[in-house]
Amino acid sequence: MPPGPVRSGAWSVLVLAAAVAVQLPIHDRSLVPLDEGQLAAIAARLARGQVLYRDVYTGIFPGVYHAAAWLFALFGDDLLVLRRAQVGVNALTALCLWQLARRVAAPAWAWLPPVLYLELVVLDFPGLSMLNYSPLAMLLALAALLGLLRFLERGRRSDALLAGLALGACALVKQNFGALAGLALLGGLVLGGRASAAAIATLALGAAAPVVAAAVAFAAAGALPALVDATLLSIGASQLESFHDPLPPILGAHPDDPRFVFLYTPAALFNYLVRGERLLGLAISPALRGAAIRIAYGGALATLFAGALVALATARGDPRRGALRAVALFAGALFLGIFPSAIWSHLAFVAAPLLVVLAAAADRLDARLARAARAAGARAALRVAAAALALAGGLVAVRISADVVRWYPEPLGIARARLRVAPEQRALLRGATAFLERCAGPGEPVFAAPDLPVLYFLTDRPNATRYDLVIPGKVGDAAIVEALQRSGTRCVVYNPRMYPQFRPFAELFPEVSHHLESAYHRVAEFGSGDNLWYGLVRAEAAR
Repeated sequence: MPPGPVRSGAWSVLVLAAAVAVQLPIHDRSLVPLDEGQLAAIAARLARGQVLYRDVYTGIFPGVYHAAAWLFALFGDDLLVLRRAQVGVNALTALCLWQLARRVAAPAWAWLPPVLYLELVVLDFPGLSMLNYSPLAMLLALAALLGLLRFLERGRRSDALLAGLALGACALVKQNFGALAGLALLGGLVLGGRASAAAIATLALGAAAPVVAAAVAFAAAGALPALVDATLLSIGASQLESFHDPLPPILGAHPDDPRFVFLYTPAALFNYLVRGERLLGLAISPALRGAAIRIAYGGALATLFAGALVALATARGDPRRGALRAVALFAGALFLGIFPSAIWSHLAFVAAPLLVVLAAAADRLDARLARAARAAGARAALRVAAAALALAGGLVAVRISADVVRWYPEPLGIARARLRVAPEQRALLRGATAFLERCAGPGEPVFAAPDLPVLYFLTDRPNATRYDLVIPGKVGDAAIVEALQRSGTRCVVYNPRMYPQFRPFAELFPEVSHHLESAYHRVAEFGSGDNLWYGLVRAEAAR
């Protein structure tokens, strides 16, 4: 039986408090110029009155960008604001996992999903420590699933309506997560035996409300055709071209190339690998990396298989049957959101519902062992194994947190980013920021290429183009050159090392690359070795 409301409320407060406490040591460490830079730069453009898709290009639905703009308007223009918002997203995700697990597992197992998720936040640093469309969309999808389970329990249409509203908000943040979650919720209604016309209509009405409101607003701004083109028509082919990364081999040999290591190695191990450090005395060898990749991906697939078995094997009279089937279907559907790029960071983004399935499968196995004769030892071993898993993950997370604090000790010293970074990162960002602020006056457009959109936000200088070169899609190579020429952009910061997931910059954007080489002079360098950026000034301005 689920706990009473007072006890449930106390446990919920405990989950939230623990979630915040776990994240505090690392939430303000490091800075990711690509991902959080893109979000902050677009949010700043929205604050200046520009309209998404019409004036600013992205292939992702608008929810997270407007959320970031609202956060900046409320709390000030600072990347720390977005980091703190992600602390809240992770805490609420842990709470949703606790509430979901209570409905498909006994209390002895319901603690497992939030604990493992909070450990994952640390193990995946910095992927789940910065506000991003994927974790925000997953939180909203989990909230929609929770609303569905409440509807299956009580049959109240208000729960179906709330589930629909959360689903619509999820779709506005990330379109593929919204579509997958919507299909899973409809399937959950059918599997839970409550797929009446009224229930489906209520769910659809709730989901349509925020989506239609947003569509009307963009249509009024003249941006709806551009939204449809960028986020629905152009994004698919470009995603397959730029992000076609399949699941890694679970049993077979792993490719021995740097790109595979970068994309598929769990973030914690990769952080130690690039620094040449040991984790709990273990060198990050190819064998250790390979084992970690196999465990991560193989464990995810095994959990999905176990969830399917539990859903199919649950007896018709079991009161949790509908919830178990809905959760298993939801986890399987959202796992498809890992494609077309099944890299480690994307696995971390779709892992949360798998943890609920894991708890449900463990609970069912535990109950079966409790009924079996002479299985007390096996049951005790199962519980010890779960506790050992959580404890080992906790010890590793504590060590990683301490090392993250050590790796990123220095305040960046830039007003718009009260974060702590590594010394070499501080030199890069402060050097590039100071160059653009000297080279271009307030309000004068600049350009940062190919994956440095954070510089627009840090310097409060506008991007001369519609594009930040982060989200793939119909990015106009010639249009970027034309915008640079039309605006007379004098100052550029250029990173010659393209993000490892992409082809070289000169292949992706040949006209922009040629224009930067022919129309600009290199006048400054920031960083050293592999971490080297260039300061460019337009040729006629440099004379």
